[in-house]
Amino acid sequence: MPKNLKHLKYFTNYIAEQEMPAEEGAAVAAPKEPKFSFIFIESDDEGDYTYPDGSSSRRYNTYEIKKPELEKWIDANIVVDEDKGMTKSAVDVKRKAMFEFISGIKSSLTPDDKQYIEKFKNAITTGMEGRQIQDTDVIFSPKDKRPTTDSVDVTFITIPKK
Repeated sequence: MPKNLKHLKYFTNYIAEQEMPAEEGAAVAAPKEPKFSFIFIESDDEGDYTYPDGSSSRRYNTYEIKKPELEKWIDANIVVDEDKGMTKSAVDVKRKAMFEFISGIKSSLTPDDKQYIEKFKNAITTGMEGRQIQDTDVIFSPKDKRPTTDSVDVTFITIPKK
């Protein structure tokens, strides 16, 4: 007769544990809201420290905003303005484009949408929206000075050089 091992359990016991219904009135954890992290980089920027291969690096302030906060900011700042030819459908397109750009889905905006990026940058850097999180090291490639980082959840938002 085989010896019953102390720590081995029947698989059916494991399945039964996993399928236990929640007790009535038990607290259920709310799903986490998506957050978007981004860095503002001036166009034609390059790092402070240069490496022997020609690449350079710089630490940048990194900011984060929750999805509902971003949607609220976009709704409040991109509004219908019939004097400028901004109809409801045009505003909806601009709102969608801004959301996709800031969240990292799109990689570019039309030139007339750049004003909203400047407003967004001012709201974030002054602390009115979102929050600042840990700084991120950005490496610039040696030939075309293209920014990269090892942090995969950060979006680069390029702003005009002052």
